[in-house]
Amino acid sequence: MSDTTTNAPADWPFISVVIPTRARPLALKRCLEALLAQDYPVDRYEIHVVHNASPDGTEEVVREMAAGAGVPLTYTWRAGNGPGLSRRVGGMKAAGDILAFIDDDCVATPGWLRAGVAAFGPRTGLVQGRTAPNPAHKRRLLEKTVNVPGPSPYFETCNIFYRKDAFLEASGEAGPFAELFFGEDTDLARRVLREGYEAAFAADALAYHDVTRQPLVKWLMECWHLRNIPLLVRLWPEMRETLFLGVFLSRQSAAFDLAVVGGLLGAPFIGGWALLFVLPYLLVRMLEPGRYRNPPVVIARALLGLPRSCVTFAALVYGSIRHRALVL
Repeated sequence: MSDTTTNAPADWPFISVVIPTRARPLALKRCLEALLAQDYPVDRYEIHVVHNASPDGTEEVVREMAAGAGVPLTYTWRAGNGPGLSRRVGGMKAAGDILAFIDDDCVATPGWLRAGVAAFGPRTGLVQGRTAPNPAHKRRLLEKTVNVPGPSPYFETCNIFYRKDAFLEASGEAGPFAELFFGEDTDLARRVLREGYEAAFAADALAYHDVTRQPLVKWLMECWHLRNIPLLVRLWPEMRETLFLGVFLSRQSAAFDLAVVGGLLGAPFIGGWALLFVLPYLLVRMLEPGRYRNPPVVIARALLGLPRSCVTFAALVYGSIRHRALVL
């Protein structure tokens, strides 16, 4: 890869930005506007939008913006399941040495491309960027957003860079995550690392993720995607090192499981004392870092989150049984 410390445009790596999209034309437009305003030589990058079968005006948005773009901007339509295949389609079309993946509900900061490629070394196969909730969006009690403040074992593709050769080598093998949503990005990164490449993190490669309001049922069922985590752990046993005590998804899930055990097994024998099993869950919810610091609000959110924790528990139990890998 070319030396990224020089100011000569021809010496900067050529980058192919790939955006999988579905049913979000307005968010995609904001994403594209930010990508077209990058602090990177305009003749050293291109943008590929891969649209997954949603008749919603997405094609018109892309083609209108492509007409006035200063960089090549292409549109590809595909039918099928999962964003992973859309990323592979974009990667196959890409001319760049580096693939920069971003989601359609993210906005890249002006130095995103520059910071991402600067973090590559001789054996770097992928570089994670930093992702934060969009500060221009109102935070909500029931919301969807992404926060990746540091290196993540899940390698979220809402903001990540791959060496193209490493990506094609890893994505060429069809696996169980080929058409799945959630976990496909983690599986891809693990395949790259298996080939001996290294991972890096670039804090300055910052992208802001939309903060969107979620209806209660949808907010609860978002956790059902976690049923794929036991499959990841079965395929990549080293991921147990990222789990709490090697079994639990997090300290919070361990505390919730303790509350479930207390409720199911303790109540018939020790009556009201079984409620003590719930206290670790509330304590963990209060002590773990978060944007809510007012104790009454934290307690209220913890209680409101109980149904969501139930869905998480059910998803992990289901996944553990189905994939024969215990994660709780």
